[in-house]
Amino acid sequence: MFGLTLLAVAFVYAGCCSPQERAQPARPEKVDGWKDSYFSGVHSVGEFVLSKGESIEKGQLGIKVIDIIPPKPCSEGYAAEPKVVLTFYRPSDGKVVCEATFAPGGTVLGEGPPYPYCTSEIGLSAIYVNAINTKDNWAWFDLRKKASP
Repeated sequence: MFGLTLLAVAFVYAGCCSPQERAQPARPEKVDGWKDSYFSGVHSVGEFVLSKGESIEKGQLGIKVIDIIPPKPCSEGYAAEPKVVLTFYRPSDGKVVCEATFAPGGTVLGEGPPYPYCTSEIGLSAIYVNAINTKDNWAWFDLRKKASP
């Protein structure tokens, strides 16, 4: 009898989570692409909107959107955020230098966990993910370098 009661409670508890449809961001109409700009002490080297499977290249740096990951239903924190998986590679030979998963917001590269290996070859200090649309499978992000003093 106790086992049956425990099973009933488990079913009721499992039913308490009803994931709601997450509002999807609108795709920006215009982004700068590869363009050096400076604002509030930040050096942006480019702003991009890429769909899953798309890539961009300039000089020694290529970036490709490998995957768009929807948030886990009924979760909190990092698991509740959408994510984009990016590969950074050398266009000359296609060698992957870094592959990492990013949630919306800013991430410092090359200064300890979780991405200490991304900076030296790719020449970036941070990435800022402005938005991720998991329905249409695109991500809007900004690549940054340390601002010159």
